[in-house]
Amino acid sequence: MFLLLSVMLGTAGCTASATTISWTPATRLIPVETVQGIVTENSELNPQDSASNVLAWAVNKPAGRLVIFNFNSPGVCGAGGCLYVGYLFRKNVPPHRVFASYLNEKLPPNKPLLQVVSDPSKTSDLPCLQVQQPSQNGIRQLFYCFNGRQYQLANSSLIELPHKMQ
Repeated sequence: MFLLLSVMLGTAGCTASATTISWTPATRLIPVETVQGIVTENSELNPQDSASNVLAWAVNKPAGRLVIFNFNSPGVCGAGGCLYVGYLFRKNVPPHRVFASYLNEKLPPNKPLLQVVSDPSKTSDLPCLQVQQPSQNGIRQLFYCFNGRQYQLANSSLIELPHKMQ
């Protein structure tokens, strides 16, 4: 299993250094007006009412500050999951969306939905994102890496789980 994971991470251009994301209220990380603008750009939720419910996680890198937003609201959830978006913040440049996906949070215990996978040899790039999604036969692991403009799928693999653990 370790060898398989190492090969998968190597293919995606990332190392096995993964950090599970810890969510915090977005308004603690960025101004409330910016959160309201992101709510407006990505949903039909009332930005004044919803901004305080939006959760976020941020990482600072030389390429800029990546902020992942978890809208934490049934208003942006559907059959495919709930909306998660990532924005890149740079000095003197308006923030722009670099990641957007509906993610299904229904995973087995101890299976994180989203992790940051960093590559210490690439100090100027943003970290890769590892997303785990339930599938019929187990867990689908998706690796998204930043291509200079946005996050794109770099690798996908299926981890089969024993039936009693699903």
